[in-house]
Amino acid sequence: MPAVTRVPPEQAEEIALAHYGVRGSAERLAAEHDDTFRIVTRAGTSRLLKISVTDPGPGTVSLQTAILLHLAAAAPELPVQRVTATLSGAPEARILDHGPARLARMTTWLDGEPLGRAPVSAPLRRDLGATLARLSVALRGLRHPGAQRTHLWDLQNFGRLRPLLDELPRSGLLPEVSRRLAPGTTVTGLRAALTDCLSRFDTVVRPALAAVPVQVIHADFHGDNLLTDGRRITGILDFGDAVCGPVAMDVGVAACYQLGTGPDVLAPAGDVIAGYHAADPLTPADLALAAEFIVARVAARIIVSQRNALREPANQGYLLRRTPQAIEHFAALGALTPDEIARALRAACEVKQ
Repeated sequence: MPAVTRVPPEQAEEIALAHYGVRGSAERLAAEHDDTFRIVTRAGTSRLLKISVTDPGPGTVSLQTAILLHLAAAAPELPVQRVTATLSGAPEARILDHGPARLARMTTWLDGEPLGRAPVSAPLRRDLGATLARLSVALRGLRHPGAQRTHLWDLQNFGRLRPLLDELPRSGLLPEVSRRLAPGTTVTGLRAALTDCLSRFDTVVRPALAAVPVQVIHADFHGDNLLTDGRRITGILDFGDAVCGPVAMDVGVAACYQLGTGPDVLAPAGDVIAGYHAADPLTPADLALAAEFIVARVAARIIVSQRNALREPANQGYLLRRTPQAIEHFAALGALTPDEIARALRAACEVKQ
């Protein structure tokens, strides 16, 4: 696998000054793809600088900027970052003098505690769902060619992860993951269960998606991409995985990161979906798809995180941080049928079949 070339902090500082007139020190932030920096000025103010390798697609990187500009106009009450224009007034800067062509985007900085590090109550989970609903409604009018892309986390093409699973050890687990598992975690038959999950998606779920409406969705609504004050969601970050897809996929992704422990693994996820439903009602068909996407996303977290860790060993700690938890959740969900999961989601939303 080709190594990932990272932009060093000193280069990020040069880009911030040359293209945005912002002089400051660059602090690298953990990220899966983009080189992401917090630029702190001498006055103590901060900006976020993201630097992406450009691609041949129709503006797929620029989609993130287009989303932020759209939301600033369509839903200014949503807590998202604002685009900082370059010195020439452009929303992005093309970087051509440091290796491969790259695209830089600078935005305002949002302060707050990441949701993934905070205690999460049922009311906060419901606010998470309601916030996602407001975002979904706001994005419904956005059209952008870059949204037609796909990527490894795009669950509409979940079945395409089969070759990635084949790259992993026979157990389906890297040694680094095995060492991080909680004592007593059972992984017997993990690869077979993941294979069955991929097969079910290809035969049952993917054909059903052909008739489902799609729109621009966040597609990565989890604790590292959300800020909170403990009572509500105060910041929505990172539209780097945004695609054109069904709302049920966005809901399922958000819910899967709030799965619980113990016998009632679905109860906390139900809070998220109920919060969404109260603000943007979901149909029984939506909830059935959301149930499928919850399981698919948990499986993808196991497969893709390990594949990315193989590709970028230096970033292994960040890439594998949630894999042990995903394995536990995958086992818990495997004890339920898809109908049982969908029934629990309908009950959370008080929706009849």
